[in-house]
Amino acid sequence: MAPENFKLMSVKEILIFLVIQLAFVSWSFWEAYMEGDTGWKWNPKWWRINLPRGYTYTAYHVWAFLIFAPIVFIILPLIVAGFSWRFFWLLLAAVLLGTTLEDFMWFVVNPSYPLSKWNPNETKWYPWFKLGRLHLPISYIVKIVLATLILIGPFATS
Repeated sequence: MAPENFKLMSVKEILIFLVIQLAFVSWSFWEAYMEGDTGWKWNPKWWRINLPRGYTYTAYHVWAFLIFAPIVFIILPLIVAGFSWRFFWLLLAAVLLGTTLEDFMWFVVNPSYPLSKWNPNETKWYPWFKLGRLHLPISYIVKIVLATLILIGPFATS
């Protein structure tokens, strides 16, 4: 049973959420053509943030996903429409799921690195969670869980 103050998404909120997902799908196309078959490694001139176990986060990914995406998909809409916690939580959840969708779609649309290579043996630029035959990038799990918690928690109750 949902709490009394639990609110479902309105049609407008669903449309905003879906448009953000569509924007991230389109992002996957340009990123796939830019990176080709090398994924996160394509430009050796980029600076990198070294992460545990030999993984890196590139300058492109810092600028694109930690700076540009939040400005365009969270801050700008809040400035234009006005701030509300409900709108903020909707946008944050949409960005978390959108970046996950964008990354997966990179494999779907990339002519140089097909979906068949989306596995921990051939795609080594990020860590994978492995449980039997289930293999998922750890970032997918984290972002999907966070977005779900946001949508059933602070978004639904604000």
